[in-house]
Amino acid sequence: MHAVVNRLQFKADVDPSVFADVTDLVAQMQAIEGFVGLQVIQTSPAEVTLVILAADPATLERLAVEVGSPWMVANVVPLLAGPPDRRVGPVLASS
Repeated sequence: MHAVVNRLQFKADVDPSVFADVTDLVAQMQAIEGFVGLQVIQTSPAEVTLVILAADPATLERLAVEVGSPWMVANVVPLLAGPPDRRVGPVLASS
């Protein structure tokens, strides 16, 4: 299993409604074989961390290109203070 971790710094405090209804986003991700899960974590008033789990790096890339990037551009990018800090790697332990 592999993960992508995106740290998002917002220009102002995060409005939770931005992430309140990700039902459509998750449904699109679930349609891609190898998608495992999505977590949206508010780590400070103006910061959110997204953790996306998938079977392999190719699936993570497909999720980013086909689903994540279009959703981010439409819903999140205009609110950001800068580009996301994106990290990708293998999951070494999970429960």
